[in-house]
Amino acid sequence: EMDGAIVMLREATDQGHIKAAEFVGTVYRLGQGVAVDYPRAMAGYKVGAERGDAADQHQVGSMYCKGLGVEVDYKQALLWLEKAAAQDYAGSIDVLGMMYYEGTGVTPSCRRAREYYERAIELGDSSAVENMQ
Repeated sequence: EMDGAIVMLREATDQGHIKAAEFVGTVYRLGQGVAVDYPRAMAGYKVGAERGDAADQHQVGSMYCKGLGVEVDYKQALLWLEKAAAQDYAGSIDVLGMMYYEGTGVTPSCRRAREYYERAIELGDSSAVENMQ
């Protein structure tokens, strides 16, 4: 069953349906009806990310940050998270705050971390409240 659904989602992705690509990524990242497969998840998310979808850009950045399906690459993580943040994707803004607070792939900066956290809070990201404390 799931194999057929994946085939249909991939066909939809090929026809330009970005959310289908995101769904494929999520199915493989979380192992929903299939084995967890981070490289396939990354491939799904990248389709949407390259087409400008903020949620997919966030997932690609997060996967680079954590090394899921790819080698850890903070430069790529930063690139994709910043693209999502430019579209006011609160989760990416929060992650950028954590990166600057911890100095993960960037020069540590409490000032920049606070700026990101405040922006994420303004956009409704409740986890940024906890991270800022």
